[in-house]
Amino acid sequence: MRRIIDQGIRLARRLLRSHFVRDTITLQAGKSLVMATSLLSFVLVVRALGTEQYGIYRLALNMFGLLMTLNLSGLLPSTITRLAEAVGAGDRTAIRDLMGFFFQVSVVVAVAATALALLFAEVYAASAYNNSLIGRLMAIYTLTLLFTPFYGLTLVVLQSTRAMRGYAALENMAVLVGAVPRIAIVVLGGGATGLVLADVLASILVAVGGVTLYRRARARQPEVLPTLPEVFGAALRNSPRPYWRFGLLLALDKNLAGLYTRLPQDLLGRWVGPEAAGFLGLGLSGLRYADLLFKGILTNLEVRLPGDAGKKDYVRLEANFRRVLTGLVPIGLGVYVIYAIMAPLLLPIVGAEYIPAVPVVQVLCLYGLVVAIGGVFGPLYRTLRLMKAILVLKAAALLLAALPAVWLIQNAGALGGAWSVNLVYALSVGGTIAVVWPRLRRLARSETPPGAASAAAPDDPQPTPTG
Repeated sequence: MRRIIDQGIRLARRLLRSHFVRDTITLQAGKSLVMATSLLSFVLVVRALGTEQYGIYRLALNMFGLLMTLNLSGLLPSTITRLAEAVGAGDRTAIRDLMGFFFQVSVVVAVAATALALLFAEVYAASAYNNSLIGRLMAIYTLTLLFTPFYGLTLVVLQSTRAMRGYAALENMAVLVGAVPRIAIVVLGGGATGLVLADVLASILVAVGGVTLYRRARARQPEVLPTLPEVFGAALRNSPRPYWRFGLLLALDKNLAGLYTRLPQDLLGRWVGPEAAGFLGLGLSGLRYADLLFKGILTNLEVRLPGDAGKKDYVRLEANFRRVLTGLVPIGLGVYVIYAIMAPLLLPIVGAEYIPAVPVVQVLCLYGLVVAIGGVFGPLYRTLRLMKAILVLKAAALLLAALPAVWLIQNAGALGGAWSVNLVYALSVGGTIAVVWPRLRRLARSETPPGAASAAAPDDPQPTPTG
């Protein structure tokens, strides 16, 4: 027994010497507070709104998501990848220009989205759902686009510099700040309209927090991070031309995946009603809390894999990825089996009227498992620059699943919507693995230069900045 304990202690010490493991633990510890606070807010909001108002709110957000599929900038994932490379190179000018590009595109997207929403949202909602209020709420929600860049860019900077304590602190602050107005407004009877206004208020408060934390991060690393006036100056001066191609591919990738869940909700709203769309939306939202258990790993991989690829060390990249995947599969399976078993006990907490959504949530647990496994392949295929092949695969998955999805939704309502989500994600993730994994294996065997670190050394022992 003593021998087993000693081996466990040695294993824990070896793991804790890894920057990747330490950073992931930091991120996951922060996620605990996020999960608890966000779950409390979710339960109170859903109970207070009721099935009809919650369905209206979900359809307004789904309309917003459909509108944002027109955003082809790929801003967030492309900035994460490029900024991590620039930070690794210590190129302050590149960091400044990338941050300026982020704000430059954010302003264009916010103005264009708001204009389109004001012109067409009510007309679309009236014709699609026979409810123009959904369109008005969606138009109001677009105002969040004016403030989220301050929060989003600070998160990207903290992630790219591997200041994971600051990253976790900002995420926690955003959840806490966002929860307070949401809970207050729905408890006071604000309904779906009040909840959308609370989301806009929360985006303003979170923007202030983002600016504050960025200034603190810059004070610690002034040789790396530019001032905000420098960033805004770059946004005014620089051309977006050097950045848009990679971002376009990433945007198409993200937007195609977004359609996998948004189209079923839209079709449910059209053919069955807001209540059915709300049941599917409830299941998708509820699974986010299980997904948070894996978010720290994904956040870390998004900057670790480009770092390994930048060194052309594909042996280490494959070894790190294999270790993550080997641990993720059994953990994910256990989490979602437990989630499916507990759903009949937990769902009545949000209200007895949501009990019909229990089978929807249970069916969506398969989607949760597939996404947990497939999600880690996202940073990998972006790092390996396999975007065109993945786009073809994702489009093919959507087309293959279209007719079965229509039949499922028309014949089984919200439950059919859940199965349609499972189907399209299974096709997409299965195809992605079939393309990406052999490519990684070939690179690890043939393209690692002599003297590169071996697979036995899973992490870079050099110190990295911490927040």
